[in-house]
Amino acid sequence: ATRENGVCRERFQVIHGKHNIGVRGEHFEVLFSVLSGGLVSYRYGGRELLAEVPMPNFWRAPTDNDRGNGMPARYGQWKLASLYMAAAGTEEGRKNPEVTESEGVVEVKYRYHMPTVPASGCEVCYYVQADGAIGVKLTYEPVEGLSEMPEFGMLFKLNADYDRVEWYGYGPQETYADRKEGGKLGIYRNRAADNMAPYLVPQECGNKTGVRWGKVTDGYGRGLMFASPTEMNFSVLHYTPHEIENAKHAYELPEVHYTVVRISSEQMGVGGDDSWGARTHPEYLINVSKKKELWFFLKGLA
Repeated sequence: ATRENGVCRERFQVIHGKHNIGVRGEHFEVLFSVLSGGLVSYRYGGRELLAEVPMPNFWRAPTDNDRGNGMPARYGQWKLASLYMAAAGTEEGRKNPEVTESEGVVEVKYRYHMPTVPASGCEVCYYVQADGAIGVKLTYEPVEGLSEMPEFGMLFKLNADYDRVEWYGYGPQETYADRKEGGKLGIYRNRAADNMAPYLVPQECGNKTGVRWGKVTDGYGRGLMFASPTEMNFSVLHYTPHEIENAKHAYELPEVHYTVVRISSEQMGVGGDDSWGARTHPEYLINVSKKKELWFFLKGLA
């Protein structure tokens, strides 16, 4: 940091490599990959905070209600899109990622192709600031002919040591678009394992609605903070939606290797008029006929 006219200003450096773009500041280092198509490293206070490249996510593990009304078959394309999307190649002279440097901010934008029918795509923009905070914006342009999506968000994988959870939003129990009347706005704390509900068949669970900010840390308070300028859904589990879906019993879940954080602007309701055919009410589905955006910030905690 330097001091100009009595004002302390953070400085950072941008490094353009053949396969990576790096941003380095006083307390952080960020690495964006051309080959891997995303944010491959975020070091804050000398510690790596990401276990894998964060990616857009449009899927949630089906609930008993979902299975009863055929949701997995109806919306299955969004599972494929979440698992197998690929960074777009260079088109019409546009680079992927596109990097723009301005006063105090470095913008890195990735475009992704998604294997839906008809084909679709999305964009993720990262805005790296001089203090190490990163703004994240996920954008989806509507494509006619596609069904509603179960979730619109981003998925992060952290080392399993980061399992302490704190959030300012509705709690203390899980809440959903159509299951939040019993939630009370406040600051709550638990562990990632506490958010895995003991259902006989593993399924979607542990979501928090109306969240303004959430923290995922280790026993020393080191980790990541996520914050939204409005409200967001916040989920912290030890498994991905796909791992949960693949398990028919709790003992079939894999050994814990990661903490999985999902940040979303919307997730479809869980339904429940009955569990053998009734669908989620239309007002709790995600309308994909209009452009969708998710905007939030993340920052390391040292």
